Amino acid sequence: MRSALKPIAWLCLLLTLFAAYGFAAHQHTSSADDAQCAICLVAHSASPVVASHLPSVFFILVLLIVLAEPVSAKQRLIAFAVSVRPPPAV
Repeated sequence: MRSALKPIAWLCLLLTLFAAYGFAAHQHTSSADDAQCAICLVAHSASPVVASHLPSVFFILVLLIVLAEPVSAKQRLIAFAVSVRPPPAV
C-alpha cells in the first residue's frame, strides 16, 4: 500500500505545478478571448467574503515568583529508593 502512495503523491504534485504554470503563463491576443476563457472567468469570478471578527488583543505582564523550600540530595534519594523495586532474593 505504501509503495502506491508515493507515485500518486508525485502525480498530484506534478498536476498542481502544471496547473499553476498554465494559469500564470496563459495570455490572450484580444479582450474578446478573455470573455470566453474558462480560466479567466474563474479567476475573476466573485468569491464569497467571509466576515471575520478579530478579537482585541492586549498583553498583561505576569510575574510569578515561587519560593520553594530547598530539597536536599538525601530527600531525593529516599523518593527514588521507594519507587524502584529491589532485586529478587535468590
